[in-house]
Amino acid sequence: MNIALIVHDLHEHGGHSLYTKILAEGFSRDHEVTVFANRCERPRDAHWQTERVRAWRSSALATVQTFPLGLRSHADKLAAYQIQHAQGYCGGRPNVVTAHICAAAYLNSLRDINSRTRASLRLMAMAEERFFRRFDGEVIAISEKIARELRELYGFAGSITVIPHGVDAGRFNGDNRTRHRKDLRERLGIREHDVLALYAGDLTKAHSHLKKLAAAAPEVKFVIVTPSHRYQWRDANVQMLPPTSELQKYYAAADVFVFPSTYDAFGMVVLEAMAAGLPVITSNQAGAAELIEPSKDGYVLPLEQWVEGAADILKKQSSFGSIGEAAKNTVRRHTWPAVVSQVEKVYQRALNL
Repeated sequence: MNIALIVHDLHEHGGHSLYTKILAEGFSRDHEVTVFANRCERPRDAHWQTERVRAWRSSALATVQTFPLGLRSHADKLAAYQIQHAQGYCGGRPNVVTAHICAAAYLNSLRDINSRTRASLRLMAMAEERFFRRFDGEVIAISEKIARELRELYGFAGSITVIPHGVDAGRFNGDNRTRHRKDLRERLGIREHDVLALYAGDLTKAHSHLKKLAAAAPEVKFVIVTPSHRYQWRDANVQMLPPTSELQKYYAAADVFVFPSTYDAFGMVVLEAMAAGLPVITSNQAGAAELIEPSKDGYVLPLEQWVEGAADILKKQSSFGSIGEAAKNTVRRHTWPAVVSQVEKVYQRALNL
């Protein structure tokens, strides 16, 4: 097969971008692969090629509106590819699309946002809805949650294949605990017997619940790794840290991972924490929660009960070890090579092979 992967950006940060890079690397071993992107980080030894798509990047909305225009200039090149696989709404005429988010559902989940952001998301949701109502190719959803939202909010009537994300078990694993736990805790000023609860991600979707939990569990040390600035706060038991390329060390230092997301199509950090042997306390609004068997390999709580429930769980530290071990076993079934294999089957259906 010759495969065109279409994405706004390609790098190792962010679910849809990392997903695209993993597909490019996996398929380029046996197929011809080109990534069409506005910005692209391509390793020197990569076996896949790139084509730059012009777009105006002043905002997320500007990207959504102008990237399809830039893609039009590549129409003749794209027509030569048997598979044109877009990451969400990118324009063009793909025959395979992976839905990484439902903008309408995300918008519905938000409360504390300004009118400009709300208007921007509404326009993005309208563009997505128009696209999916007309699309007659193969759709991949990264969670059952997304598949349900495409049907309920966009009226998509075609077939959807649910393929959850994978995890890099070589990078995120329980062995890191012996390598990094002590040193990182010393750097953070956290004693070995202290309970360390970790959160990593955007605070827009979690700040109010995290703040309430930190107040409800003052004996627990909270480390929050986030790119967000607007929703940060100060408490004696809370440390706010910027994003890091060494997140695996923070999983190793932690005792539990907390993820009170008000909306996440998936939430790759959930799988990463589980691979590292951490019990995860997530809300039921994260797509990755579908992979957890509650009270066996993690905890899934309704959002409206999350603070009270998480505070109770933090008091039951004796179960953390067994839950973390079960989490590692669960995640072994969710590898990136398995994802590549499942996506290839979707390609074969798209070509009627």
